[in-house]
Amino acid sequence: MIFIRDKKVLISLGGTFEPIDSVRGITNKSSGKMGLALAKQAYILGADVTLVVANVSVEISSLFDVIHVETSKEMADTIFEIVEDYDVFISTAAVSDFEVVERKDKKIGSDSSLAISLKPTIKIIRQIKNINPDIFLVGFKAEFNISRDEIIYCARKQIEDAGTDLVVANDVSHDECNFGSDKNEVLIIDDDVLSVPLATKDEVAKTIMNVISDKISCR
Repeated sequence: MIFIRDKKVLISLGGTFEPIDSVRGITNKSSGKMGLALAKQAYILGADVTLVVANVSVEISSLFDVIHVETSKEMADTIFEIVEDYDVFISTAAVSDFEVVERKDKKIGSDSSLAISLKPTIKIIRQIKNINPDIFLVGFKAEFNISRDEIIYCARKQIEDAGTDLVVANDVSHDECNFGSDKNEVLIIDDDVLSVPLATKDEVAKTIMNVISDKISCR
């Protein structure tokens, strides 16, 4: 039995862009491919899917309700406004950890050195359970060149800090698993750890959505 059928699923994807001046900014290499693969799989399983989309390199189907955002603040404001109405939130977006303290409203000249002051952005995932305590919350952790045990520790720290029900973690330093790749290998972590070997992101998404459906059935 598919327990995610008819559930309202919210998925964030892509990389945020934090402006420095009118043309430059801080961003990352997130493509949105994993988030879109999860959205497709949730749709196939009968869920009602909404996407909050930052900067991506994939084409988003008109099958989905889409809300476009750019900055981490725009993503936070959007998610906080609507997340109360959802049964599941899957946070695949690569949200910037920092934003510029003082954005310039014009292009900064390139003829001199430049120092930029940064401040932390809001941790979106840590606020979700305060807004919707009953939501099934799935976090993503992309780490770089650390051990399996360290990845599991980081994932369980997120579970402790944010109340996530499940964390999908991976090491983007591995071959074929970097940002923008078409494949992935992940660990699906809660009290247990499920290793998902290297496969296409569509295949990985199918495994993740099946785990989410099974976990929902046990609540």
